[in-house]
Amino acid sequence: MKLLNKNVSPTFLHLLANWYCKLHASMFWNGVISPTFDVLCGVRQGGIVSPLLFAIYIDDLLCDLRMSGYGLHIGTLFVGAIAYADDKCILSCSCYGLQKMLDICSAYGIEWDNIRFNPTKSQLMTVGGNGPVNNAFK
Repeated sequence: MKLLNKNVSPTFLHLLANWYCKLHASMFWNGVISPTFDVLCGVRQGGIVSPLLFAIYIDDLLCDLRMSGYGLHIGTLFVGAIAYADDKCILSCSCYGLQKMLDICSAYGIEWDNIRFNPTKSQLMTVGGNGPVNNAFK
């Protein structure tokens, strides 16, 4: 849907769909190669078009965060959501604003293929003030 909204050629979309619907992979661990398995989601790691496809996929989330009114600004420049590949840095001047931005991320994840943000890989840092109250973040 996101590629259609960007006016990508239906022929190119068909090519991508055909390519991605037939992906198989195997793992190499401790000198042993696993049996092959179907790749059911995501983009090909190391694939030429993968960074572009992922950027298109996640761009609306960054726009939603920018348009929310929450997040950090330097003058008129929004710097509240910084992204590099699948890593995101969300910045806000308050714990309340940060929670609202996390809620936006969560809603986006539910709307688009049940993306889950991994809390065990997430970090929180406050500067100044008393910091968040225990369990302030869902």
